[in-house]
Amino acid sequence: MRDPRTVLALVSLALALLVSVPAAAEIYHWTDADGVDHYSTDLGRVPARYRPHVRVIDTPTPGVPSQPAPAPGTMLFTSGSPILAEAHVNGVPLTLLVDTGAARTVISPGALARGGFDLSGSRIVRIVGVTGVADVREVVVPRLDVAGAQVGPIAVIAHDVPSLRADGLLGRDVLDQFVLTIDAARGRAILSR
Repeated sequence: MRDPRTVLALVSLALALLVSVPAAAEIYHWTDADGVDHYSTDLGRVPARYRPHVRVIDTPTPGVPSQPAPAPGTMLFTSGSPILAEAHVNGVPLTLLVDTGAARTVISPGALARGGFDLSGSRIVRIVGVTGVADVREVVVPRLDVAGAQVGPIAVIAHDVPSLRADGLLGRDVLDQFVLTIDAARGRAILSR
């Protein structure tokens, strides 16, 4: 039979190994005699003569964002891609494509229904766009939250936009209430008053 202290020590060691959290990796940077920069995650791979001059670079801890969240009114995008705005109607999240060429904001009937809007009693209006002419429903939304800002009440068009991978278009009826600044180099579009 084993000594109870040995068993306790082994159990404690096993528990410590189970709950240990991996540390953030370190990256070692050095420049060789020819001026070439080198990076490694293993200090043992750094030649001994360069170790006194190595610079340690901490990597971000997994799960912690490396950049702060964007300020209210800021929409992030990738160069060459459409600008998508996060929006909410009656607390229901939507994604709207920023369309400076659209006179009106368009939200799909399905997205409006998710927000609790009954379209059956809404006014029918005619719209003319690049895809043609259509008779659609106009719905008054008491409040539309867009990129951290609020507008409303506002009459939006209930219509599905073909081949759009968003819940609708954010048109000039909303955009004209703000200054829209597009910083393509930094991939930011900012709505400000």
